[in-house]
Amino acid sequence: MANKGFGGAKSGSSQNAKQFILKFKKYWEANPDRKNAHQFFSSHLSELNESLLKSLPSLFRDLTKNKTSQEQYPIAALFGNFGTVIRDFPLGDRALNLELSITALQLILKVFTRNILPEEWAMTQNNLATAYSNRIRGERADNIELAIKHFELALQVYTNNNFPNQWAMVYINLGLAYINRIRGKRADNIEKGILCYEMSLQVYTYKDFPKEWAITQTKLSHAYCERIRGERVNNIEQAIKLCELALQVITREDFPQGWALIQNYLGAAYWERILGDRAENLEKSISAYALALQVQNHEDFPKEWAGLHNNLGNAYRERIRGERTDNIEQAIMAFDSALKVDTRDAFPDDWALLQNNLGLAYKDRIQGDRSDNLEKAIAAFNLALQVRTRSADPKEWAKTQHNLAKAYRDRSSGDHAENLERAIHIFNQAAQVFTRESFPEKWSINQAHLAEALIKRAELTNNCNDLNTAIDILKDALELAVIGSPDYIDTQYRLGNALSRRYEHTKNAADLEQAMQAYKIALDAISPEHYDRKQIWQALPTTQVILGSRLVRDGEWQEGLQMLLNSLTQLSTGDDPLAHANALYQTGRAYEVMSDLDKARLYYRDALRLYDHLNDTLGTTQSRAGLGSVLVSQGHLEKGIRELAQAREGYLQLQSPEQAHETDNIYQAAQRALERQATEVYA
Repeated sequence: MANKGFGGAKSGSSQNAKQFILKFKKYWEANPDRKNAHQFFSSHLSELNESLLKSLPSLFRDLTKNKTSQEQYPIAALFGNFGTVIRDFPLGDRALNLELSITALQLILKVFTRNILPEEWAMTQNNLATAYSNRIRGERADNIELAIKHFELALQVYTNNNFPNQWAMVYINLGLAYINRIRGKRADNIEKGILCYEMSLQVYTYKDFPKEWAITQTKLSHAYCERIRGERVNNIEQAIKLCELALQVITREDFPQGWALIQNYLGAAYWERILGDRAENLEKSISAYALALQVQNHEDFPKEWAGLHNNLGNAYRERIRGERTDNIEQAIMAFDSALKVDTRDAFPDDWALLQNNLGLAYKDRIQGDRSDNLEKAIAAFNLALQVRTRSADPKEWAKTQHNLAKAYRDRSSGDHAENLERAIHIFNQAAQVFTRESFPEKWSINQAHLAEALIKRAELTNNCNDLNTAIDILKDALELAVIGSPDYIDTQYRLGNALSRRYEHTKNAADLEQAMQAYKIALDAISPEHYDRKQIWQALPTTQVILGSRLVRDGEWQEGLQMLLNSLTQLSTGDDPLAHANALYQTGRAYEVMSDLDKARLYYRDALRLYDHLNDTLGTTQSRAGLGSVLVSQGHLEKGIRELAQAREGYLQLQSPEQAHETDNIYQAAQRALERQATEVYA
């Protein structure tokens, strides 16, 4: 006999749905607790299926048909409890669970109307909004817009005066929705998110609601980490401070899950931190994630565990201390672990994020074959782009496009010209989203990498137009680059390369003068404090050359030499011959300064051969001057004089009179020594 108030079912699927809901009703009445209800769902996983989802509307209609309002309320409450509990159930098909939640909560709004039951209506709007915030099916951008809409509807009833606790809770949820929002300007959305959190703190004070106050501090920390407006360095310091405040209340003993969440946010803040030693900040980030994993284990918190492994992978990928090879392998292992939970079917957005990060790790990988690693990186980026579409999430789409373009630019397998064409095309696509107005920093970085691809294409095709375009792009990018940052330094270096290459076409002394100025700016701007000197792998090989040269110039010979040798290891297998030649030349100079003339001669000679192959007059001239000086010092006067004579002529051709004069001084001294030698032999 059916329970009182429940009508008969019309079909097998409806009958199954009705039986399931009745079983849930009985269980809930005996155990009105979310954790217990999750145990119920765990034992009925097979019944949480698409058939149940399709049957819910007709079942609700049948159950409430011909019932008075008083008779409909408990049925609506049952569906509301089901929708709220299934929303947070972590097992089974997560996407389906959220659809069941949304459907159930939408249905009860037919009974819990604003006019008749405003408080229940507002609570349902909040719960529905939370489900949309986490929804997997549908477009992510649309789901967040729906979440914001339903949170704002809830606030029409939940006011600070009448329902202060609920009002504050909704503002916290609304704040997170704005932080995650895809539509609209990112900077505006984050400011709205921060404002929402600050609104909730009008109720959640430290004195009256210490736990809620601490949780809100944690949310604010995340917002400040993401913040675009204001000084970046100050935003990150504020994020760290807010986490530390929250930890005064949220202890591991009393609130283990909350404590783990704060450790996660703290790890993210240290990962982003600008102040302090970068190597130490990354160690703190890794430690914070490791602490969080002590609570959020795979068995009890699979989703959180996967998120932490993604974050940990990012930290290891950028880690400075330890062996670079080992750190990248740790990162790949962490991303692979997270992918066991964040599958494409269950969590497509997180799956795409992991594929993007895995691609970055393979692009940086040292172990294994470089060509194979780049192929794996390209494959991972393309997988991510199956989910990260421009229409669904333009910013993340552009990020992955940028990463894919860099991989194609560096790709050695296949047709090199075709790879460069792909890279240039994809960089230009990313620039359609990363505009100068909307994302100035990302625009600047994307433009610098686009210019590098154009410079490489110019080397293949001997096309001066590509060099002209690259130079204009680099000059524009430098207007928005942060002075002294690694990207600023690398962009100056690329500008020097492009101007130097253009000089080979134009023979315009102004190009050479600007090239030397760009190199000097890069050299003067770089600070050894930017990097852990023992593990310079964090920097691009070209940056390593600049920093190594700077250290040698400043008298820190051994450290500078080691960085130059590190850069040579990477550049020797890369596809940037000009950067490789520059590294050979600077290494020769370092050995000359350290009076190891045999090695200096070898590196100068190797640099000379490569510069000569590239038709780089400046590089050839500098290498001849260095080689000639070393040969003279070793007593090979005639050979040295020949090199110095050619170097002097090269500097005069380059309209560099000071360098020509310096070279001539060494030349004249060598000539006098040779003459004395001849006189002594004759005597």
